[in-house]
Amino acid sequence: MADDAPGRDAALVALDWGTSSFRGWLLDAAGAVLDEVRTDDGTLRCSAGAGSAPERAAAFERTFARLCGSWLDRRPGLPVLAAGMVGSNHGWADAGYLDVPAALPRLADHLTPVPVTGTDVGTVVHLVPGLRVTEPDPDVLRGEEVQLLGALEEAREEGGAALATAVLPGTHSKWVHLDGDLVTGFGTVMTGELYGLLLRDSILARLADDGPGDGREDDADDGTGPSSWEAFDRGLDAEARRGDERGLAALLFTARTLVMAGMLRPAEVADYLSGLLVGSEVRHALRADPAPRVTVCASGATARRYDRALGRHGAAAHVAGQDVAVRGLWRVARDAGLVAAPAPGPRTRDRHHATTPSRTEEGLS
Repeated sequence: MADDAPGRDAALVALDWGTSSFRGWLLDAAGAVLDEVRTDDGTLRCSAGAGSAPERAAAFERTFARLCGSWLDRRPGLPVLAAGMVGSNHGWADAGYLDVPAALPRLADHLTPVPVTGTDVGTVVHLVPGLRVTEPDPDVLRGEEVQLLGALEEAREEGGAALATAVLPGTHSKWVHLDGDLVTGFGTVMTGELYGLLLRDSILARLADDGPGDGREDDADDGTGPSSWEAFDRGLDAEARRGDERGLAALLFTARTLVMAGMLRPAEVADYLSGLLVGSEVRHALRADPAPRVTVCASGATARRYDRALGRHGAAAHVAGQDVAVRGLWRVARDAGLVAAPAPGPRTRDRHHATTPSRTEEGLS
């Protein structure tokens, strides 16, 4: 980590601390990124071996100090704001939930302060609560709430259409419905986790040569990829035509039989499965809520996959910027009084300069 703007004063340490990854940003007084760190020190790894709540808290404090301690050493007393599974009952401390319908600006009124005992300057980490649906089926999200808030901020700045339906792809994809700043409902789909299990622990894993062709970092950004999208689109089409008749579980097995029949190459298995899974998720989501436009909070190959799936089922995709988590965390910090509100003036879309993929994309690409 090297501070790329030493002449600008830091104002906030912002963290997106998820199950399998840690992302941290040092932000200046305008919310722009001065420095950032991204590691695989997710909450599962961090809390491994911790048998009690105090042991778990100590493990999170050590990890935080290792990853962000240099920022605080140079700038003692900086406020710290964290979202994600770090605020779960298996994280640093339980930050609770706001029940839906919930106004996203209210997040700032319900932060959970956690003192960092290993510092002499009174550092406090403020944890953002998640959101919870209580009926008809209980559901929860944690971490995505700040991305939604950031996407709303971006939409206002761009002056585009209001954000009404959003999907946050990932290990557990979230489909969220909004009315202005109010989250009116959401649902979870285990697309990313199913995909990972199929390619790691199922009989289909023996057939697949690799992960999805266009999901690797070194793939061209033109959407072609090694498979030219043919296998993914084939999965989309198969699910759209026969998903109701046969069901997703039956279609998944065709990845095996198509290879056995010489009609699908092993290198295409991962893309074909991705098409089936993403296609099923998108088709059922749009059946429940026929949204003409869906905001996709993702980047790279993941965003392109959902763009294609949404288009296949008649919906337009608007891909949010890659910095929505930073935007959302900054908005919460500002609303909570952790940082001063900026003076009025124009802001540019790339103000945050964040380039790393969203946490919710873990397990999909």
